Amino acid sequence: MQTQAFVRLLSDNRIVVFSLNDAVKILHTSRPYTSLFLQRCVAKGLISRVENGLYYRNRGANEYMIASRILSPSYVSMISALSYYGLTTQIPNKVYVVSTKKHRPIKDVMGLTIVFKTTNRRMMFGYHKESYGNISIADPEKAIVDVFYFNDVNDLDEDALRPPPRVDPDKLATYAIQTGKESVKRRVARLLEENGYSKQARSLAKRLAVI
Repeated sequence: MQTQAFVRLLSDNRIVVFSLNDAVKILHTSRPYTSLFLQRCVAKGLISRVENGLYYRNRGANEYMIASRILSPSYVSMISALSYYGLTTQIPNKVYVVSTKKHRPIKDVMGLTIVFKTTNRRMMFGYHKESYGNISIADPEKAIVDVFYFNDVNDLDEDALRPPPRVDPDKLATYAIQTGKESVKRRVARLLEENGYSKQARSLAKRLAVI
């Protein structure tokens, strides 16, 4: 198969991110031959390599699609998810991925660095798969909770919780409680109180000695 035909086949089947094993199945060739074939595709600028055994089609890919495919289970979160939803004015230069597995940072993926945050199974909630692009991403509320959980910089838009809110205050409070972490509950309670959601803030206060 010619390199252009291979990329057209990927496009026709809406395959954006794929592994070496995926390519072996598509090409019906050995792993060594497939690896050389993919190197030619990279040299021609048709695809790019994320890391050993993982590639993406240059046309149609974005950082969220790529970051979602590196580990399983995992999801894009924190400032990256807030940016996806338009809930921050910051332009991130990193893509944050939460997973139960460890992974070193991957640099220069579409000009960005993919950073992995390791957590326990208890924290693997509040995310979903977008129908477009097969992206695993945190709900807006979980992205905020993860910012506090991992003690990262909070770049949430100031008006994100102002009426009409673009973030569900009830879900935000529920997710904070679900973490079981006092510092998260305290910071979310403060955020809710500052934005006029006293009821939700009180529900968190009941689980704290002091807000």
